[in-house]
Formats: sequence, structure tokens, C-alpha cells
Amino acid sequence: MKPTISTLPPPPEAPKKYTEAWYKLMTKIWQDRIDLMDAVDTGALRRSVQGSGFRAAGYDMSMTFKFMQYGLYVDAGTGRGYTRGNGGDLDKLGKAYRKLHGLGKTRERRPWFSRSWNISREVLKNKLAQLMGQAFKGTFSDL
Repeated sequence: MKPTISTLPPPPEAPKKYTEAWYKLMTKIWQDRIDLMDAVDTGALRRSVQGSGFRAAGYDMSMTFKFMQYGLYVDAGTGRGYTRGNGGDLDKLGKAYRKLHGLGKTRERRPWFSRSWNISREVLKNKLAQLMGQAFKGTFSDL
């Protein structure tokens, strides 16, 4: 008997296990990146990073994470005083202005989220493609 869509075996557990492990590891990676980038002032951003939902039904998987919105500004090196359309000409960025008002260093990007998210998402995509390819190949090996 040739396999049809209705007779195909259920998806193996490997993709779900791998994805669930990846999901749990992401919060640790982000917290480590926050520490590495020295993006810790009060510790609130680090504490706010957490997984908030994982669901897997066969190859249909969904995961959500949450953290303070402020974390995106830290990642981009922006925040109060940085607005769209100002042409980037901000007095408070000038060395003389900052020295006169005792403001210290300007903000710098601390890519705790974006870089690790893009790299890790690519790794997950490639691994799932490999696992699904193996399962698909196995379906037709008995024809």
C-alpha cells in the first residue's frame, strides 16, 4: 500500500524536543548577553527576560518570549531624546554639551537581543529543515 497523506506516520518527536530545548536556552542566552554587554543598571531588564509560551502540535510550533520594551532601546542604543526625523543632530550628543552638563558618555548599542535572536533563529531553522527532511525521506524509503 502506498502512503497517502492520511496514512503518513505522525511526525517524530525530535523536532519538538529540539525546539523546546532551544526555547528554554534562548532566555539564558539573552540574560548572558545582557551581562556580557554590561547592559545591567537596576537588573530589571535581565529579570524581565522570560519565555511566556510554547506550543507544539506535530510540525506546527509556536513560542513567545517577553521582556521590557526598554530592552529594544538598549539593543539599538536609543532612548529618551532620540526621535524619528530629527536628522540625528542632537545637542546632547556633542562632547562639549555633555561635558558642560555632566552627562558622561553617549548611549551605545548593546545588541543583547537582535544579534543572538537572528543567529539562533537561523540555527533553529536549519536544524528543523534537516529533521523534517529526514522524516520526509523516511516516508518514501519503503515504496
